[in-house]
Amino acid sequence: MKRVALWVFSFCVVSSANVDVAHAESGRLNLHLEGALATPIAGPLQADGDNVTYGGIVWVGADYQIKSPFALELVLGGGFFGDPYPNHLMDSGTPYFTAAAGARFRFLDNREGYLNEEGGDILGNLWVSAHLGYHLFDEHQFGIDVGVGYEASIVKPLQIGVFLRSAIMFGGAYESNVDAYIALGVSFSIELLGRVAALDSDGDGLSDEREVNEHGTAPGNPDTDGDGLNDGLEVRTGTDPTNPDTDGDDLQDGQEDANANGEVDGTESDPRNPDTDAGGVPDGYEITNGTNPRNAADDDEDGDSVLNTNDRCPGTAPGTEVDVRGCAIIRARMVLPGINFAFDSADILPESERTLNIALTILNDNQQAEVEIGGHTDNQGSRQHNMRLSRNRANAVRDWLVEHGIPANRMRTRGYGPDRPVASNDTETGQAQNRRIEFTHLNHDE
Repeated sequence: MKRVALWVFSFCVVSSANVDVAHAESGRLNLHLEGALATPIAGPLQADGDNVTYGGIVWVGADYQIKSPFALELVLGGGFFGDPYPNHLMDSGTPYFTAAAGARFRFLDNREGYLNEEGGDILGNLWVSAHLGYHLFDEHQFGIDVGVGYEASIVKPLQIGVFLRSAIMFGGAYESNVDAYIALGVSFSIELLGRVAALDSDGDGLSDEREVNEHGTAPGNPDTDGDGLNDGLEVRTGTDPTNPDTDGDDLQDGQEDANANGEVDGTESDPRNPDTDAGGVPDGYEITNGTNPRNAADDDEDGDSVLNTNDRCPGTAPGTEVDVRGCAIIRARMVLPGINFAFDSADILPESERTLNIALTILNDNQQAEVEIGGHTDNQGSRQHNMRLSRNRANAVRDWLVEHGIPANRMRTRGYGPDRPVASNDTETGQAQNRRIEFTHLNHDE
């Protein structure tokens, strides 16, 4: 007996050393040792008031997996119940023995390895078994037993679990002819031959058990969240297989990883990062509005230091002073430096375009504002000539703004000539500052 036990132990160790850890922890051939506390639930030994009969049963079995989840199984069992069966020769208790054959189904079978293996875990398999065979209880009987249990993958090649088994037995010498018991116990299983492929019903690369017990995905659907990415790919690459938009950027994971390879390629955005370019604007907003989620520079398209998502006045001209909404600020009085004219003329020079665009932005962003466009000159020449020149220059600016969409009734013009200098006319620098266009906000709150 010792030699047989040693041979079985050696065979287990050698066999388990050559298994493929990418497969289920259960083997092609598996040995089982199961022990349970049992009590009769039918027949003369069933509970009668406070009188309950208890017994202990041990089973030794082996199953051979034909194809996951199905295996053929043989079991031998024996035990003893504390109360004697009526009319039996023994008066100290009732012995029990069974020999049966049947099937074991592993509906869930993990394949990431045992807890003590790299990348492994404690998940094992959920099993259901059923057998037909011989039972010795009320003398010789024919019986059926069914069991259900869960085994955890503790140490390669050992799994430990709990189970519940019940048997019903027919025939025998006693007049009732039917006996039954229920048993609750602990099981130990050892894989003897190479592992089989774990059950992956939907072919997504995740075992059914891992989908149910760890990821919460559907073992019959390879794309649980319907985002276009395989559940197994999502698990391996860090997206959520139960959430079609892992990073919450209003783009489905399958939109972001368009080629479904788990990498951020080309113009793709990262489904694990709501702002791939770290520019401050979510990827979904960028895709919807035509900017590039891989380029942070276009997260503020008009360059006014207000991100596109917060900019209520997009298209701000460069150099415009804006508020937190990205809209141009209009003050009670504003000098518009940079609007220049040909010498002694109202012809606007091309370099004035930048400042004119700022003025256009101010009026577009403040639709209720009405302004006076004031023209100012230095003191060179006669006052009458400068008054006319300043008025013509103010009119030229108004006309430019009207041509670019500002209603004429929001603007009035006035020429102040040299009457309101802001600097000394004794220097060329001062004279240049006095030649200017000003906006006065006519309906300003202040």
